[in-house]
Amino acid sequence: MRNFTTLCFILFILLAGAGARAQERDTIPADSSRSGPPLRIRTLKEVVVESRPPVRLKGDTLEYDASRFKTRENAVVEELLQKLPGVKVDKGGAITAQGETVQRVLVDGKEFFGNDPAIATKNLPADMVDRIQVLDKMSDQEEFTGIDDGNKVKTINIITKKDRKQGYFGNVSAGGGPDGKYEGGLNINSFAGDQQLSLLLKANNVNKSGFSASELLRMAAGNPELFNNLPAFAISELSKMKGVRINSDDPAEKAELARPAGRNNTQYGGVNYNNDWGRRLQWRSSYFYNRFTSSNDYTYNRHYLLPDTAYQFLQDGTACQSGNDHRLNASADIRLNERHSLKISPQAVFNTAEQSGSRRYSSSGADGQQLLNQGSQDLHTSSHTTQAGADILYRRRFAKTGRTLSVQVTPASFNMSSVSFNTSRNQYYNTGAGEVRDSIRQQTNARSESYSLDNSIVYTEQLFPHLALKLHEQLCYSQGRYRQQALNFNPAGGAYNLEDARYSDLYGSNTFKTLTDIALAGSYRRFNFTAGAGWQHSRLDGSSDYKGYQVRGRYGAFLPHAYARYRFTRSKRLTLHYKSRAVLPGLSQLRPLEDITDPLYVRKGNPDLQQAVDHTVTLAYLSTNVYRNTFTNIQLRLSTVKDQFTDLYTTDSSGRQLITPINASDNFSGSLHAERSVPLGDNGSNLTMGAALAYDQYPAYFNAVADKIQQWSLTPDLQLSYYPLHALSITARGNAAWNHRHNAAGNSLTQQYWFLDYGLELAAILPGQWTADAGLACYTTTGLSEAYNNTIALLNAGITRDIGKRYMLRLEGQDLLNRNRSFTRLARNGYTEDRRNQVLGRYFLLSLIYKLRHFTKG
Repeated sequence: MRNFTTLCFILFILLAGAGARAQERDTIPADSSRSGPPLRIRTLKEVVVESRPPVRLKGDTLEYDASRFKTRENAVVEELLQKLPGVKVDKGGAITAQGETVQRVLVDGKEFFGNDPAIATKNLPADMVDRIQVLDKMSDQEEFTGIDDGNKVKTINIITKKDRKQGYFGNVSAGGGPDGKYEGGLNINSFAGDQQLSLLLKANNVNKSGFSASELLRMAAGNPELFNNLPAFAISELSKMKGVRINSDDPAEKAELARPAGRNNTQYGGVNYNNDWGRRLQWRSSYFYNRFTSSNDYTYNRHYLLPDTAYQFLQDGTACQSGNDHRLNASADIRLNERHSLKISPQAVFNTAEQSGSRRYSSSGADGQQLLNQGSQDLHTSSHTTQAGADILYRRRFAKTGRTLSVQVTPASFNMSSVSFNTSRNQYYNTGAGEVRDSIRQQTNARSESYSLDNSIVYTEQLFPHLALKLHEQLCYSQGRYRQQALNFNPAGGAYNLEDARYSDLYGSNTFKTLTDIALAGSYRRFNFTAGAGWQHSRLDGSSDYKGYQVRGRYGAFLPHAYARYRFTRSKRLTLHYKSRAVLPGLSQLRPLEDITDPLYVRKGNPDLQQAVDHTVTLAYLSTNVYRNTFTNIQLRLSTVKDQFTDLYTTDSSGRQLITPINASDNFSGSLHAERSVPLGDNGSNLTMGAALAYDQYPAYFNAVADKIQQWSLTPDLQLSYYPLHALSITARGNAAWNHRHNAAGNSLTQQYWFLDYGLELAAILPGQWTADAGLACYTTTGLSEAYNNTIALLNAGITRDIGKRYMLRLEGQDLLNRNRSFTRLARNGYTEDRRNQVLGRYFLLSLIYKLRHFTKG
């Protein structure tokens, strides 16, 4: 007679953040019907199984368990992020989470190579990650006071595995292929508790970048007092630097970034060191260097649809760029005693850049028959830029609970010098006086110096147990000095020594701004809020020593704000955020100086510009279900701008334009973004479905005729991460962007076009220490100009062989079908532009990779 035991046990599934749930199970064998002696029942010890859900909400932080999302061997963090529900990464490395752009990436709560998100995500190995956290991080000043006013930065925090926190890890690789293609470098990380040391050195000529080359522009734009005082030539040179992206939700711009244009050669490296010495000092520091060269052949087809006319502008040419960047970041957070602390964060960027290009262009009537103008241009510019600044924050916590004082001082400086040579030859036909020819052969020497000092004082007081008061005073001062000298070529002397007074200037400016704000912050059970208002007064004074004109501006603005959050449960929340902001016109918008960098499109400032005040409301709902492993995110955003900056276009009969900024109202934008992720089984497979609907309405002015532009876009997307076997991973994605654009006035036509982005990726572990991966990425455009509508299929594949425990040999091929092309459309005021750029094409690489892994047990 067989003996058997009836097991009665309690299975505890510990779901962190959601609490423990005990589930009782009775297990009885199927053949339990028997006769014989009574059963002997023995109670076993309890069995505890710990498991984390793939996604969970911890307070205001959304956390992903990295082990539930599979990546290929030797993958970087960026590939892991692409598999997370609610997180998207474009080919340029820009990350969006919950519909917002991620501006910072931390490693174990510490900065990694400053504030450039791409350095961490494109270089750290994915197998070191234990969890990924997505959070809205407050400023240091707001974190200290504890009052949340909703002004946060979307941040990703990479939490490393416990066994990676004591030891070193990284990779060393070298690879080459036909036609001189290469990629290699090293990434070494040494972690010892609170100490982090990372070394990075990489190089390639296959259009890969492990950083954000627009860091210089981001730093400048991050300080409005400094950025608004930059002249047109400085902003222009910053914007032309390789890798600078436009902050836009335009699917066309994203499509262009998805397939990098031109041929790029990049070398970069740096060192990052972080350490915490007890509770007294937290140190963060990094140095980063990058060097790049690039070239691109392009063809652009622009269609103007204006209220009183229509014509097209064609251009083709070659552009080359090169540059060197040095970035320094440091931070020392010093705890003086239990109530006083001081944080000092200096930063600096040094840049040299060269840009050159040659192009041919022509304008013709809408039918392409009547030639309006034609010409050619050679342009070369060299520049040197230095930007330095610091954040100095003093914090004091008083004995009374809730009473705090913080003082922040932010000095900054910006210096830029440039030399440009502009040679152009133009012919104008439809002038009413026959054919007109003109030419430009000019050297422009420019120098810009700008300094700013931003001071902020915040005082908080606890009025009642659930209500606090916040007083904020801000004082900003900035000054600038700018010199621009235009020299025409002197054929007699063979040199550029004839000063052109029309395009030369010597200008100085001073700006003073004050902001006084009062707010109340309260909390009651599940509800938290902050509401307040401020008054901002600004004074701007500028004068030209060369031309004698003056610019005077006196501006005032009432700026209310509110933030509220209601938590239905520990995993469901609803937030409402309203903010208003006053934006002063920049120097390049105010100075009445013509910019003839493009002879057909001349820009000139407007001294009568007023400040713009924008109002934005955001309503967001976030829900996670740790038991069903579902994730839901819905976000509604509405905004309008009073006295918005827009351009007035004045076009003559030969196609030449003068562009002047003006103030305008009657604008509105709204967007609704929703996504939901559901599991497919219990092995981490998931399906994420989403859609975004956006509407924009804004005025445009052409030849003194007002127009209203209305644009709709609908973007459904789908992402599937499926793991049918332990050794097989399948990822499928699809994105369709429909755009509908209509100009209300005149003979403007309604335009509709589609951008489709879809693909499939496979990764498999094969017998004999082999792994293989393949991907098919497709891009389809419809509704563009003739010869610009295409379907592009990029087939990539790779196979890797482990050699022992330390080495890997990898063979990969990119664009195996050699079908890569770059076709995109950009929609702007009064025109649409179809672009075709040069691309890299098919290439192969054979690489040897050495894995460094050494960790201290325990």
